[in-house]
Amino acid sequence: MIRSLFPVLITGVFISCAVPTEDETNYSAINSSLPDLNWEDGIEIVTWNIENFPKAGQQTIDSVAIILKILNADIYCLQEISSESEFMQLAERLDGYNIVYSTVTEYLNLAILYRSGSITLRNQTNLFSDYSYEFASRPPLRTEMTFLGDKSIDFTLINLHLKCCNNGFNRRVASAELLYSYLLESSAAGVVNQIVVGDWNDDISDNPSVNSFTIFLNDTLNFSFMTWDLANAESDVFDSYPGYPSFIDHILISSDLFDEAGSGDVQTMRLGDYISNYDELISDHRPVVWRFKP
Repeated sequence: MIRSLFPVLITGVFISCAVPTEDETNYSAINSSLPDLNWEDGIEIVTWNIENFPKAGQQTIDSVAIILKILNADIYCLQEISSESEFMQLAERLDGYNIVYSTVTEYLNLAILYRSGSITLRNQTNLFSDYSYEFASRPPLRTEMTFLGDKSIDFTLINLHLKCCNNGFNRRVASAELLYSYLLESSAAGVVNQIVVGDWNDDISDNPSVNSFTIFLNDTLNFSFMTWDLANAESDVFDSYPGYPSFIDHILISSDLFDEAGSGDVQTMRLGDYISNYDELISDHRPVVWRFKP
């Protein structure tokens, strides 16, 4: 059963009067009640499309740095980075985090930030570079990692951003089929604990006839979307893409993580409840987090 990490606030926008600290970031738009997600002996994975980063220049960089520090997750999988140099400015503000940055994406790059004290990077690569059309010129970013907690665990983490709009449905179906086959083959070859996160650009609650990811949804023995309950909620309050509204930012896991899923937490981070002008300043997507204990 999926449980909430913290109460969802829906009463409006909060504006803090906090004074800027020594790193000269602008705290005035961010409320001090933004939650700390860090879980002792656990792993926190956040996926977040940070729309054309930095959407509002330096103000976006400042605000995102604050958000990531306060949320305090082990891993941030980010999509839609427009400027590598400005992203590096952000990364330099985050003490204790290392970077994995895609160098093959043609535009709107992918990146992963991970806490160096609790996560070790063993390998990184890009997938499906020969299928640029299906993956919207954004080859998924694949990493092999080890969690260094009391109970260590190896896992594979894939960050992706699938095609939206226009002929996007057919291209998402094609990319899902490629990804599905790849994950099954990897599992058969001994790869364990596979996690795929990112902007999937479609809602898994859609009718099967128009659902881009039916191939995964039909195989409940091997895969599960951690975002299933949120995507199928009666209310749209949890939606990761509120402008539509829809839930299109997902976290998929392989079967060897099903036990961890049963005791984990999944939550949509409603940052607009804490940050004034969130959409204009930062992104049209909300972050989604899954945390679990090995």
